[in-house]
Amino acid sequence: MLLSKPSPIQVLRNRKEWYMSEMPDSIRIPALEGVRFDEVVRPIEEATIDDLTFAAIGIQAELRQIQRKLTCIQELHDLARKQGALGCQTVQEVFIEPKSREVNK
Repeated sequence: MLLSKPSPIQVLRNRKEWYMSEMPDSIRIPALEGVRFDEVVRPIEEATIDDLTFAAIGIQAELRQIQRKLTCIQELHDLARKQGALGCQTVQEVFIEPKSREVNK
């Protein structure tokens, strides 16, 4: 039985002290305004150090967008609860309908 030698990437993934087990097979390098108009997806073993930098910047931008959405949802929840909203009520019932009823009076 022949045992195959692990690839250099697999060796890195197995380095538990470096937290590399989650290393992706490829990275997405976002488009750069005025430099590169299309995003590039590159296998991790072919990525340059600059590619890693640009991929990390892209992931950070995605993370910020997700954090903004999470903060908005949490804030909406907290505002509703402060107004005495119940868990079975909809956002429309809590924030929109009372205002339109006031306008319709």
